[in-house]
Formats: sequence, structure tokens, C-alpha cells
Amino acid sequence: MAIQSRSRLDTWLPALLLFAGSAVFLSAGRLHPHINASLGEVGSDDFFRRFAAEMLQLPNWESMHLGILLGPVFWALAAGGTARLLPARATSLGDIGRNALLLAAALWSFAFVLDGFVGPGLAEAIATAGVGADAVAIRAFRANALTMARLGMLSVVLMGAAMFTFAAALLVGSRLRSWRTAVGVLGVATGAWPMVAAVRGEFYPGPFTSPYWTLIALSIGLWFLLLATVLPSLGEREPNPERGGGLARTGGQAD
Repeated sequence: MAIQSRSRLDTWLPALLLFAGSAVFLSAGRLHPHINASLGEVGSDDFFRRFAAEMLQLPNWESMHLGILLGPVFWALAAGGTARLLPARATSLGDIGRNALLLAAALWSFAFVLDGFVGPGLAEAIATAGVGADAVAIRAFRANALTMARLGMLSVVLMGAAMFTFAAALLVGSRLRSWRTAVGVLGVATGAWPMVAAVRGEFYPGPFTSPYWTLIALSIGLWFLLLATVLPSLGEREPNPERGGGLARTGGQAD
């Protein structure tokens, strides 16, 4: 069976998209304030008043959320190319990973539009009304925040599923002592983490109030960055069933 190399575009474009996604996700995410029990009892009126105040005091709230939003979108754009580079025996895993990441990016985008662009307007209504007259404004702000949190939970679980399946696909046919295997093993463990956390109830009302959210977000962003480093080697040589005998490389050169 002939073995044909992928073009540089096929291998490097998804790798660059994964890298770009991790870069914007991590750089914007580090600017986001911690939204957790430090603001008060999660779900209480005081919690939402302080959350609203955090939104209004940060002048870069919208641009920061745009960066966080774009990270998974870039990963989703890379998903199709990534799936095509995986071993043929792992096609079904690649399909699941690609579809999970596409769904995750769609839900993530919706969630961060609510938090980054709808939220500040609702927060302004709380500040304008003042304590004692802000009950209606808090209810609207709470509904927006809880919708964002539940969408975020679903999205993070789907990201974990995508990581788990892509990582498992990397392990198919890989050498035990290789960078590809190391990234695969790390991805299986890292991808399982948000799925297990959601089942255990640690992501209620959403993953962003979890004390482990910063570590989870870092692990997700860094793993997709590591995946980008594996893709060029996956695309170096691939079976070509249309040609028999010998080895072929791009440009038709025999090995």
C-alpha cells in the first residue's frame, strides 16, 4: 500500500487554528475576575449585586469576553482538519470529537454573548435602581447569569468529551514512548475531568463558580495547544489505497 504525505496546508492550518484558539482563550481568560463565593453566597441578591459591580468597573469587559469566546470557535474551526489527520482506525472517535467541539463552540458563543454583551446592560439597571429598588433588575440579571452558567456547563462538558475522544484517537497505533502518546494520555485524563465534575454536581450552577475553574480552564487551553504540536507529525505520511506497492511522498518521490 502506498503512503502519501498530507499537504502542508492540511497539517499546519488546523494546528495554527488550535494555537490561535489557545492563545486568545488563555490571554483573555487570565483577565477575567473570579466570580465565586468570594462575592457572597452564590445565588443571593448580594452576590448578584457584587457580580454586577464587577462587570461595570472593568472597562474591557466586552473585549475580554470576545477573546474568551473566540478561543473555542478557533478550536471548532480546526476540528474538521484535526479529525482528518487521525488514524483511519480512529475515524469514529475523530467524528465524535469534531461534532462535540462544534456543539461546544456554539453553546460557548451563546453563553459568552449573554455574559459579555447582555450582562453589562442588566448590571447597569441594578446600579441605577439602587439597593431596595433593584428587585426586578436583579431577577433579570439572575436569569441571564444562570442561563449563561448552564450553557457554559454543557459547553465545558462537550469540550471535555472532544478532548477525551481526540486524545483516545491519538493513542490508536501510537508508540508507547512518544510525544503523541504523552499528549494522548494527558488529554484522556484532562478531558475526563470536566465530565466527572459535572456528574458529581461540582458545576452547579455553572463551572465558573467552581473553585477548580481556573485549573480546568488552563488545562483545556493548554491541551489544545499541545494537540497543535502533534498534528504536523500526524500528517507526514498516510496510507493511500489508490496506489499499490512502494512508498510515496508529496511530489511523487519514492521513499
